[in-house]
Amino acid sequence: MKSHRIIAGIVCAVVGAAGANAQSACPPLGESAKTKLADYVRKKYSLPVNAQVYVAESGFVGGTCYRKLQFKSLYRPEDSARPLKIDLIASPDLRFLTRELLDSLVDPAAEEAHKLEALAASLATGHFPATGPKDAPISIVIFSDFECPFCAQAGKGLFTDVLSTEKDKIRLVFRNFPLAMHPWARAAAEAGVCAQRQDEKYFWEFHDYLFANQREINKQNLREKLLERATTMENFKVDEFESCLDHGTAAAAVEQDITLGNQIGIAATPTLFVNGHRLSGYRPEQIRTLIRELTSSTQAAQQP
Repeated sequence: MKSHRIIAGIVCAVVGAAGANAQSACPPLGESAKTKLADYVRKKYSLPVNAQVYVAESGFVGGTCYRKLQFKSLYRPEDSARPLKIDLIASPDLRFLTRELLDSLVDPAAEEAHKLEALAASLATGHFPATGPKDAPISIVIFSDFECPFCAQAGKGLFTDVLSTEKDKIRLVFRNFPLAMHPWARAAAEAGVCAQRQDEKYFWEFHDYLFANQREINKQNLREKLLERATTMENFKVDEFESCLDHGTAAAAVEQDITLGNQIGIAATPTLFVNGHRLSGYRPEQIRTLIRELTSSTQAAQQP
C-alpha cells in the first residue's frame, strides 16, 4: 500500500511538472492584449463607451494554455448600465472567448452534479432573507423584483402552494433582482434589506405587504407607503429604518445580488433555483415534481 502511495505521488509530481512546463510556454497576456479583450467585452455586452472594463487573469485550465479571465467594470451611480462581472475562458491565441470549456475526459454526469451542488451552496449561503430549517435537504432560492407581477404571484404561491405542505424539508432564500424597467423596484429592494437588518421577520412582513399592494404603489408614494406600514409593526424601529433608507446603506447588498444574477445569466424574474436546478417563472407543479425527484434520489443514495 505504501509503495502505491509513493508511485501515485511520483505520478502527480510528474503530471504537475508537465503542466507547469507546458504553461510556461504559453504566450504572455500583455497589457495591449488585455486592453483589446476588455474593449471587445465592453462592446459585446453593450456597456457605455466611457465604461472602464478591467481584465484579471485567474489561471490556466488544467495543463493547457486556455486561460480563465475575469472581466469587471466599475460601478458608477450616474451610469444607467449595471456593472459587469463575468468569467470567460480565452483560447491560447486569445482569439476566442467562451463561458464554458468542455473537458471530454471528465464524466458529464458527475461534472453536472458537482456544478449543481456548488451553485446551490453559493446561492443559499450568506446573510440573506430566508425561512425554513437551515439544514433542510431542499433549498429554493428565488431572484425576485417587488414591482414584477409574476414575482407577486410567486411570492404568495411559494408559501401557499409549496411550503404549506413541504415546510419541514425546504429552506426558501430571497435574493433581489430589481429590473431596470421598474421605477421603484430598486428602492423597494433596499427597503427590504433595511428591514432585515432589524430582524428577519420584518423583511417578510414588507415582502408580503409590497407584493399585496403592488398596484397601489408607485415611485412617488413608495416611501410614504413603507413608513405607513412600518408604524404598524411591533417593536420595529422606524427611525433606524428611515436612516437606512436616507443614507443608502443597503445599496451595496442589493448590488451584490444583481451582480451575481448577471453573472449566472438571469434575464427575467422570477427565476428560481431548486438545489441548483434553474426554473424560470413560477410553476408550482413543476417545483413540487422536482422536489419529489430530488427527495427520492437523496433517499435512494442514503440506502445501504
